[in-house]
Amino acid sequence: MKKFQLCRDLFANCKGGGKFILMITIIVPAFILPIPGSLMALGNSNNMFLKNYSFTRLRIIPNNVEDTTITVHGRVTNVEGTPLFDVSIHLNGTAIGTSSDQEGKYQVTVPRGGLLVFSFIGYETQAVKIGQQSMLNIELKKNEKQLGEVVVTALGVKENSSQITYATQTIAGKALTTAPSTNFVDMLTGQVSGVNIHQNASGIGGSANIVIRGFKSVQGSNQPLIVVDGIPITNFSSDVINQTFTSMDQGDVLSTLNPQDIASITVLKGASAAALYGSEAANGAILITTKQGKAGSTEVHLSTGLTIDKAAYGIPKLQNSYGETAPGSEESWGSPISNAQNIISGFFQNGITNNNSISFSSGNEKSQTYVSYGNTSARGIIQRNNLSRNTLNVNQTSHYFNNKLSISANLSMMKQTMDNPVVSGYQATVLRGLYGFPRGLDFTPYKNYEIFDSVRNVYTQHWPFITADDQNPYWVANKNVTQNSQDRSMVSLTAKYLITDWLNIQLRGSREKVSDLNTIDYYLGTQEAYGGSNGGYQYLNETNTQYYGDALLNFMKTFNKFRVNALIGTSIKNTETYGVAAGNSTTLYIPNVFLLQNMSVANGVTVSQLSNQHEQLQSVFGSANLSYNEWLYLNVTGRNDWASTLSFTPNVSFFYPSIGLGLILNQALKLPTVISYAKLRGSYAVVGNAVPLYVTNPQNHINSQGNVRFNNTAPFTDLKPEKTRSIELGAEVRLFEDQFSLDFTYYKSNSINQFFPIAVPPGTGFSTRFVNAGNIQNSGVEINVGYSTPIGNPFQWKSNINFTLNRNVVKSLASSLGIKQFVLINDINDYSSILTIGGSYGDIYGTALEKDPKTGKLMIDTSGVPIRASGLSFLGNPNPKFQMGWSNDFSYKNFTLRISFDGQDGGKAMDLTEQMLDQLGVSKASGVARERGGVKVNGIVAETGAPINTVSAYNWYQTIGGRGGVTGEYMYDLTNIRLREISIGYLLPKRMLTGNFIKNIELSLVARNIAFLYNKAPFDPDLIYASQNGYNGVMIFNQPSTRNLGFTLNVTF
Repeated sequence: MKKFQLCRDLFANCKGGGKFILMITIIVPAFILPIPGSLMALGNSNNMFLKNYSFTRLRIIPNNVEDTTITVHGRVTNVEGTPLFDVSIHLNGTAIGTSSDQEGKYQVTVPRGGLLVFSFIGYETQAVKIGQQSMLNIELKKNEKQLGEVVVTALGVKENSSQITYATQTIAGKALTTAPSTNFVDMLTGQVSGVNIHQNASGIGGSANIVIRGFKSVQGSNQPLIVVDGIPITNFSSDVINQTFTSMDQGDVLSTLNPQDIASITVLKGASAAALYGSEAANGAILITTKQGKAGSTEVHLSTGLTIDKAAYGIPKLQNSYGETAPGSEESWGSPISNAQNIISGFFQNGITNNNSISFSSGNEKSQTYVSYGNTSARGIIQRNNLSRNTLNVNQTSHYFNNKLSISANLSMMKQTMDNPVVSGYQATVLRGLYGFPRGLDFTPYKNYEIFDSVRNVYTQHWPFITADDQNPYWVANKNVTQNSQDRSMVSLTAKYLITDWLNIQLRGSREKVSDLNTIDYYLGTQEAYGGSNGGYQYLNETNTQYYGDALLNFMKTFNKFRVNALIGTSIKNTETYGVAAGNSTTLYIPNVFLLQNMSVANGVTVSQLSNQHEQLQSVFGSANLSYNEWLYLNVTGRNDWASTLSFTPNVSFFYPSIGLGLILNQALKLPTVISYAKLRGSYAVVGNAVPLYVTNPQNHINSQGNVRFNNTAPFTDLKPEKTRSIELGAEVRLFEDQFSLDFTYYKSNSINQFFPIAVPPGTGFSTRFVNAGNIQNSGVEINVGYSTPIGNPFQWKSNINFTLNRNVVKSLASSLGIKQFVLINDINDYSSILTIGGSYGDIYGTALEKDPKTGKLMIDTSGVPIRASGLSFLGNPNPKFQMGWSNDFSYKNFTLRISFDGQDGGKAMDLTEQMLDQLGVSKASGVARERGGVKVNGIVAETGAPINTVSAYNWYQTIGGRGGVTGEYMYDLTNIRLREISIGYLLPKRMLTGNFIKNIELSLVARNIAFLYNKAPFDPDLIYASQNGYNGVMIFNQPSTRNLGFTLNVTF
């Protein structure tokens, strides 16, 4: 055999991108680490590091092992003879291994004389020494002391689920890829108890708003920490918002990850679960584990999927009976007409989402490689709204010194471009002009959205009424051009050394860089508030770089009936942000030339360097998990953080502890045989939230015109970080050999030391200062119920129901400092979100109609116009009373079927779209009211007290409708039940696959967001106007949500 045999025919049969992928698979890992098999050493027969290795079909096998190997195959069953699926089978002391298929069958090539280990959760591990036998059938016995599954916990540490003392929930990576999507987070909706997920209404590429166990922070983030393979990553979103006028979301970092690279997602819901992350753990954590190479096997996996996305929910109903008020008017309070054009259905196009991915996985006992390339392309339902994303991910692990040293390296890269993310709000949106176009007026000429201006020799907007609110929808889509370009790269290195079989040390480091470039081109002819007289231009270029490193010393030792798992460690995170912004009500020197050099300084342009933000977090931490006889578990953690944001204060560091206790009842007591597992757990923790930058030492800024923008907030020298104290109690029960399962959790958390700005007396040089105060409490229950048919049954059914109830209460603010309420959002369009003692986070306040205090009847003036009450009134809260999800997975032979439902009870939101359309007279409600002779009311004339039962449609909707109307009349119940997903899959039988080249082919048909079984709101309750705090209870010209129909195809070679 030649020293270096490469499979020439493999390269010869690859075409185009196939060779590129294959080269990356080998060269990139070799570039990262000097692993055995580095192609850089090919041709050098004197290389002592490689001379004992041969290359055969890209498998790296030591010569002295290959000569003595044997291929072992067989079947793994339980004592009843039922085949066991996904049993872990590996050569002891190496990474060589495989797993059993659905029939319990396996095949693996190992050295003779080696020890082959068979392990499966809930069963006793069995080891067999390999001799001359090639057929090896294994029968595993149940292990009553090992009844949990392995889960990933904080810092990437893997624990048996029976040992943890808090609630977690794990979702397999396959659940994220059943349907193509531009944001895989949407696939988690309804699957995890305690987690509330809303999609931003900007359409394709928009970010997801994730809240775990309720809103906690007034001024800070309410989003969970995102951790990938043990390393925290940035997850900022490009959400640009100007109250209810405009909101444009351009995605977040999390949504750009390739879901095909994800092996699993674990949600750490409470403070105890995430306590080791200290000041970053108040909102829980989402731990993502990516796929790695497997020893003993080589696989190429191809995946492609496509969905057709059709606008389905949130399209307003318009009247077809009354025309424009007068020629040239943009309102429709005119004379009856016979019919009106359906201009909406012709405007929305079918969107398309296409995901493609290819991955290569290979390895032996010394080295494992995983390489993937992913491409996502999408077209939105509004023209020129497009997205393109490309990802590259390389995971390489190598083992040295008899597997004592393991070194893992990761390189991930992403490039995304997004054109024309959809704008919500009153202004600069395509939907205001589309929905509000006068009924009966011919829309056809305006599809030609531009006309030539012979005087200025340019094309301008073709529209009968150009205002800040009202523009030609086709012009906005084509001539208000937004482009976002995002580049992300991350490289990480992990080294783990086994000092002894009970002690190891791990070092880990990473560098992540995210660059975000956003430009908006407003062509001449755009309403001048945005485009000026020659067109307008806005520019934002921002870069975020994060360095992270940690060191962990892990101890695992058994002393008779006691076992101790402990770790101590330290970490450092350094984050830097810088950039340049330009814009601000500008115009251009030369029309429609979109360059920074062409922006007119004389017309108020502001070019400014964003403040260079630099923060650092240093930490030490430790944990100890003590178990007694595998039925009693005590877990204690502690972390101390030193944050640079606390500079200039005496509070330079803070300590965050947790303690938890778990009791496995079926091990400690003799229970009825029907109970296969029973556990009680409880925990207490203190965690924190990030501290704002430069609060203790505010900065001044300078712009391109030499003007200094002075800070007007006083230094907060007594700053303390937000803290959340949490208690959690839970129980887990499994019955009838794990066919039925119940997981119950009760929790209560109190978030204190909130940040509140308050006014300061004149003459101090400042207008505001911050104080620490307030207490926001979240308490609730989470219930997960599961059922699965017995293993071995040809028909399999797995059903899971999750239930979430959360109660949010503002326990205190800062009454002693004069803060009796805090205005989170004070919008000039009569939408406000206000915190009051005894109220809840997100409470919505707005305007209401005046009612007689004695009778409760509406007050009408002598002109027949309803009277608007003074001040703001409480209108409702968007948070649900409870949420539920129900998923069902069926399989029979090679067929699979998945059906899932989810919904919520309660919650209210304000629909300002309907309010505007009512005032314009284009809504169906305004037409019906005219046909019925007015709006029926239970009212009285304010001056006389005379009863009044009808108000004219015009008086009613001109009063309550439009900006400045009565927002209390536009609150809608968010209760809904949705058929979320149906997917049908078929795995081709192996007898239909020729040879061994193709291992698996699976085709699935999928439908998502299929139908509402119940929904009273005129919009999709899943969508939100903006992801910033306080805006999840209002809808203003949000893009409709879509129904998605498509397929996925997976092929494994």
